[in-house]
Amino acid sequence: MTRASHESFNNLLRHSIQLLKPPKREKLSESARRLLKVELNGAMVPWDGDLVPYMHEPMNCLQSRQYDGVALVGMARSAKTVSLVDAWVAHTVAADPADMLVTQISKEKAAEYSKKRLSRSFHASKEVRAALSPNAHDNNVHDIRLKAGHFLKIGWPSKTIFASSDWKRVALTDYDRMIQDVGGEGSPWILGGKRTTTFMSSGMVMAESSPGFEIIDPTRRLSSPHEAPPTKGIMAIYNEGDRRLYHWKCPDCGKWFEPDFHLFMYDEHEPDPTKASEEVLLACPHCGVMHNERQKHTFNQGGRWLAQGLHLDENDVLTGEARKSRIASFWQKGPTAAFQTWNQLVYKYLAAMQDFQRTGSMENLKATINTDQGKPFTPPINVERSADYFIQRQRDLGIKEVPASVRFLTAAIDVQAGKEARFEVKVIGWGAELTSVVLDYFIITDSRRKGATGETLRIDPAAYPEDWDVLDDVLTKSYPITELPGRHLPVRLVACDSGGKAGVTDNAYQYWRRLKKRQLHRKLFLVKGASHKNAPLQHKTHPDNRGRNDRKASARGDVPVLMLNTNRLKDILAGALSREVPGELYVEFPDWLDESYFDGLTSEVRDPSGKWSKISEHAANEPVDLFVYNIALAYKLGANKFNWSKPPPWAAPLTQNAQVFIPSSNPEENTQPPQPRRRRRR
Repeated sequence: MTRASHESFNNLLRHSIQLLKPPKREKLSESARRLLKVELNGAMVPWDGDLVPYMHEPMNCLQSRQYDGVALVGMARSAKTVSLVDAWVAHTVAADPADMLVTQISKEKAAEYSKKRLSRSFHASKEVRAALSPNAHDNNVHDIRLKAGHFLKIGWPSKTIFASSDWKRVALTDYDRMIQDVGGEGSPWILGGKRTTTFMSSGMVMAESSPGFEIIDPTRRLSSPHEAPPTKGIMAIYNEGDRRLYHWKCPDCGKWFEPDFHLFMYDEHEPDPTKASEEVLLACPHCGVMHNERQKHTFNQGGRWLAQGLHLDENDVLTGEARKSRIASFWQKGPTAAFQTWNQLVYKYLAAMQDFQRTGSMENLKATINTDQGKPFTPPINVERSADYFIQRQRDLGIKEVPASVRFLTAAIDVQAGKEARFEVKVIGWGAELTSVVLDYFIITDSRRKGATGETLRIDPAAYPEDWDVLDDVLTKSYPITELPGRHLPVRLVACDSGGKAGVTDNAYQYWRRLKKRQLHRKLFLVKGASHKNAPLQHKTHPDNRGRNDRKASARGDVPVLMLNTNRLKDILAGALSREVPGELYVEFPDWLDESYFDGLTSEVRDPSGKWSKISEHAANEPVDLFVYNIALAYKLGANKFNWSKPPPWAAPLTQNAQVFIPSSNPEENTQPPQPRRRRRR
């Protein structure tokens, strides 16, 4: 035997002996310190478990035969992916070889993860690099062979990948951004778990993610603080598990509590999110003592995961019985995140809330609640608020008088046909920053038609075009100003529903055409709902169905109709009603409104798809619809974008407002107060 062949034999023997060694019996949270290298400021450095002590227990549960699965719900900047996926991969490659599947949200993300994260980490770790197959053809972007003969696959949710073979370990990362039904055969969690059953108690499936699905039923009463609201995805898996929450111990009272966003204290009255978030403290819910962020690392070091049913007292004595489950499930909230500051959490929330209040878009708000706070999302209105809550907010604002805070008025008309035919009218006074007050609410039931014996006949908007002429009184309506005796403010714009029972749309179009002949048409917008998901907040159309026989109404392209995304507008209303203290979008209610109005105002709820619907078939939701139409008019006027220190003359304070006028003693001279001027085209 030559020296070269002798050395080759010795190397082969040495490598073979290494493969026969049993796996290293060390906790994943310990092996990660040695094996895992992470990128920091462009350099690869050892994973520092001291920075994220809350990850140790979830990591170590991945090695426990007591569980079939581990699920962690958490926020961004908490190192959950590095600790639960990257560390598990490094441990599998170099300390305890096995077949493993890592599932990313898509094929592209799988390739990116393999090239950018794993390849760099493997290259930086001598032990991990040495445990990979030395043969170049054994390794590619999605398939990596270990020297021990096992496979590491970097995949994505597909029937082929989940059905291809058995895996001892399956990791599902960013779970709520994955498709939740893979080829009609079930969720990635279910399919991933099936792939590990061959290995019995040593098989393990893990999912980690921030929440991504909306709460299905916001009104449901939860059985425990450990129970998550009903929703899909990672939170549903968490609820199947033993439901562990991370707790801190207050150094002042000694009691344990879960740190959550609602415990933050900051300047809620400061409108600037940057200034409001400059100083953020966290209050102990037991003793009320404020803690600053400098204590966060110490809190995390001494933190404890508690499953549902367990309790820690001031002496750290653990009592109770943990919820039984084959899934170890963990839910971590925003304040504990090692790499995100409290100031950032509060700033992002306040900025997103302002964006929602201005635009009605919930995208930024949902993103920060999901990824920064680590919580599932529901629209920002307390649906448990009953009519009584708003009744208690009523105050003396005069009887149908314009308060000093108001700058302009809009009115909305709802059309009801049939047995209870009527026009229902709501007038809103708008102030700076789109604060609002319900100025008037009334119903028109009498037409100008007379019966055979001279009696007044009930209105029928679907049958009689002339009945619409009673709306002239709405268009020409004005209201006295409380602090300017003798002066009135007119309604600037009116919105009127133009849909519903056959005949209503035709008669609405005819009424608008009659107004045009009298030069009053610019004051009225006919409106109609168009609430498909991607519809703009509002847009003007000119319906024209000439040549079509499948339409109830006749439209010839001459009447403008304002199409409204009523679901988005109701989101804006929800945000306004959720404001508990005066400020931007705050709504005021006069004390003359009766209780039925507030029953109608709370008659709708929003489902997870974003659609608003009545809480019962018989609920009267006209107060909601009419408020929505008024909001659409305010936005149509551009009031959501005004610089309120320099508003248009018609939106100036009442003492300077160009619309304010003194009514004439001759009623006929008051039928047409100042009209909105048409902008000149340039």
